[in-house]
Amino acid sequence: MERPDMSRGMTVFLLAVIVILMAVLALVLLRYRRMEKFADRTMIQVNDMLEQLILGREVKCFSENEDTLLGKFQTRAGRLYDIHRAQEQREKELRDQISRSVSDLVHQINTPIANIKMYSEFLKEDFLTTEERRHFADNLERQARKLSWLGEGFAKISRLETGIISLNPELQPVLPVVLSAVDQISLKAEQHGNDICLEGRQDLKACLDRKWTEEVFFNLLDNAVKYSVPESRILVEFLEYEMYIRINVCSQGTKVEREEFARVFQRFYRGKNAAEQEGVGLGLYLAREIVNGQRGYMKGEYDSEKGNVFSVFLRR
Repeated sequence: MERPDMSRGMTVFLLAVIVILMAVLALVLLRYRRMEKFADRTMIQVNDMLEQLILGREVKCFSENEDTLLGKFQTRAGRLYDIHRAQEQREKELRDQISRSVSDLVHQINTPIANIKMYSEFLKEDFLTTEERRHFADNLERQARKLSWLGEGFAKISRLETGIISLNPELQPVLPVVLSAVDQISLKAEQHGNDICLEGRQDLKACLDRKWTEEVFFNLLDNAVKYSVPESRILVEFLEYEMYIRINVCSQGTKVEREEFARVFQRFYRGKNAAEQEGVGLGLYLAREIVNGQRGYMKGEYDSEKGNVFSVFLRR
């Protein structure tokens, strides 16, 4: 038979084991409850942080100095918030830009439309002489051309500003681009008596988008012909710098003052000597936008020997 003292010892041992297991279980339950409360508190903080981000307020709920998952999560959530805000800002700027462009265009087309209406009314009069009718018809044609220039110029500018057309500069020779622009303006220059001369190294290369950079030089040469003295020389000069290729378009005409050079690149601005010439004041603005879009820049200055000088700087 089993001895009573052994039986009692076994019972005590089992009770001790049960007590220990119950204590462990209680400890586990207690830690589980603490973890559950910590998780609930953490999720509430995460929810509050996300809610504030949705409302447009960036808040910091966790320490960014500690290398924890919550800190990393907060950092990435903040980055997403910054990206979202930057996108919203770009969209707002684009809307504002489109609104300003439309307002500018409406303002600019009002004058030629009013003139067309006025000259059309004049042409209905029976007492006009043949010379007067021809005069009004010529005025109608000029106003129609102005509307056409406004439409074409604004279409190009809006496509560039809104990113519909992107510039793709590649390293290539500059001379063929300039010669193509010279070819387009050659007839007008010949009629005005201008001789277009090229000077400097003509084997230079630069990073440029050929089609749009050709537009730049056409606008500069067109202005040079329009505002230069008849029978004068127009100089296209090629210069090489460490980081840029510089192309100067120089013409002899009415001197552009230093303070006016700061304004000639503005949209719709026309200089003091431009009143008698046809135009809408978009050429230089478009040229600067194209050059800036290729990480280059433009400037204007007056030189006592070369006359008015408009310079294009293109990256090498």
